Amino acid sequence: MAMIFCAYTCMLPPQTYPNWSYFGMAFPVFAVLDIIFIVFWLIFKWKVAALPLLGLLVCAGAARTYFPVNIQREVPGGCIKVLSYNVMSFGKEAAQPFEDNAIVKYIIDSKADIVCIQEGTRSGYDYILSLWEKDYPYQSVQDSVYNFMFLLSKYPILKTERIMYESASNYSYAHTLLVGKDTLYVINNHFESYKLKDEDRENYKTMVKHPRNDSTEVIYSDLTTKIASANAIRGAQADSVGAYIDRLRGKHIIACGDFNDPSISYTHYRMTRYLDDAYTCSGNGPGISYNKSGMWFRIDNILMSPEMESYKAKVDNKISVSDHYPISCYLKICEK
Repeated sequence: MAMIFCAYTCMLPPQTYPNWSYFGMAFPVFAVLDIIFIVFWLIFKWKVAALPLLGLLVCAGAARTYFPVNIQREVPGGCIKVLSYNVMSFGKEAAQPFEDNAIVKYIIDSKADIVCIQEGTRSGYDYILSLWEKDYPYQSVQDSVYNFMFLLSKYPILKTERIMYESASNYSYAHTLLVGKDTLYVINNHFESYKLKDEDRENYKTMVKHPRNDSTEVIYSDLTTKIASANAIRGAQADSVGAYIDRLRGKHIIACGDFNDPSISYTHYRMTRYLDDAYTCSGNGPGISYNKSGMWFRIDNILMSPEMESYKAKVDNKISVSDHYPISCYLKICEK
């Protein structure tokens, strides 16, 4: 029952149910325990295995979202490669000449057609964009004091508009691109973070490693309060972007970026009401995209409208300059 509860609480708006909003983070733990029970009972008393097996079937959608398994297909011609990357101000190497910056070079070498960047940098951003100009002649920059967001494109950008919601430092921008004769809407998102301090992250790791520690109850209470508060803010933001997507139903849409929420969450649930998760459709494994502090979740996403097909979605954990790994996939716009 705990696994089922964790799988379906993601459908509840955290603005209304803040204290239930973080249980989705525990879903993989209960799913693993359930699988262990299935194996155990299959060995020792196979009829009893029906109950945990039934539980897993009830949660099949959540299990596939968290840990998809797909046969890799060859990428057909005419696909668009999309890359989304929270670059954390271009990472540890930001002080180096930008020509030598690993992230700057990674984006060029990716040969993606559309690149959505979150957490760029104010320092030298115009020079960074000039390094990309040859590969990406169409660029859109959303500058702010706290959070630069870039869109790099090989296709003309016809329009850019901000999707409004309350936040001091997080944004979503919708870009209208011309791809051949098709109009493509690309929504670059950076939703509210948990804003956990280093001390909070260390406490989280302590709680995971030593669940019976005397201080665990205090740590749990403090962390869940902070997480629930951030979830409520992010839920409202996801509703705003979701409403924008609702109005575009029937159009070609890509929505990507740093959702700051795991795949079993209200944010992901709301954003995929009319869009499909490209990683779920063509990726494999949990696709962990946040790589710091022991909080291993896929919080970066590429979503697509239903008439698109996804190929070879992956989270690239070979570059760890930022605290996020980049996520990419190939998308094919199919005839309706």
